[in-house]
Amino acid sequence: MRQMLGPGDVGRRVAVRIRLDEPRPGRRFTDITGELIEFGPGRWRVLPDAGAVVTIDAAAVVASRPIPPKPTPFSEILGLERLLAATWPAPDTAELGGWLLRYAEGYTRRANSALALTAPEGGTDAAAAAVEAWYGERGARPLIAVAGPVARRLDGELAARGWAAEAEAAVMVRPIGPVAYDGEARIADAPSAALVEAAGPGRAAVAARVLGSGPDRGYAEVRRGGVLVARGRGAVAGDTVAISNIGTLPEFRRRGLGTEVLRALEAWGAGVGARRAALQVETGNEAALELYRRLGYAERYRYHYRGR
Repeated sequence: MRQMLGPGDVGRRVAVRIRLDEPRPGRRFTDITGELIEFGPGRWRVLPDAGAVVTIDAAAVVASRPIPPKPTPFSEILGLERLLAATWPAPDTAELGGWLLRYAEGYTRRANSALALTAPEGGTDAAAAAVEAWYGERGARPLIAVAGPVARRLDGELAARGWAAEAEAAVMVRPIGPVAYDGEARIADAPSAALVEAAGPGRAAVAARVLGSGPDRGYAEVRRGGVLVARGRGAVAGDTVAISNIGTLPEFRRRGLGTEVLRALEAWGAGVGARRAALQVETGNEAALELYRRLGYAERYRYHYRGR
């Protein structure tokens, strides 16, 4: 295992052997396996497959190497996809043989796509035709959300029929627990008009319906001089708080306000019973992926859309 890691391995699953501070007879080293979320000259940080982030003294590392990703169980993907769908409800929905058709007047792909988590009843051709007809009645472009590993066969069948892939996203998860939050962000159970407008510019009415309100919804705001400068939304389903819509005004970026909002929503979610936080991040947004890895989030799987 001598091969050593470098900065380019951040985000990969790794195995690291470190020298124990207090070695015992027959045990001088210990091994840590997980996702490398930080690499520096003085310290490394690894997020194990289960448990909290481990900080490693770089001087204690005797060997390290990247290892293949651990497959995410299909049951976990299916369960998480259903929970995430419940936290982002479209105003107009219909069931299609185990698929969920969603329409929200074009507000976000998630709320305007068919969630396909099972083999289509009647075959792919019949299901694809039904999706096209349903969205066509609404003057919308047909989209099908495909959750990577659990829908690999369907994905290939749609590709062969001319449905093009777009907008790949990673689902990232972090365990959370009760923690006291005393930062600047304030959380309400209904979104303010400013937050709705920031989350859905020009589509406030439909954005408000998708964002929702109530005890299982939390809306974090940071205001300066009465102006909303950073915001985010949390929604709880089952044991999960789905965090979305994190945004900061351009002139207030790179000040840690996005992280402040995220931490506030994690604390709120844990306070209402969630045991993990989940994020959906487009894979083209490398800066966001790197930030969330540093904050302890591990990628569980990826999904994308297929559209006509």
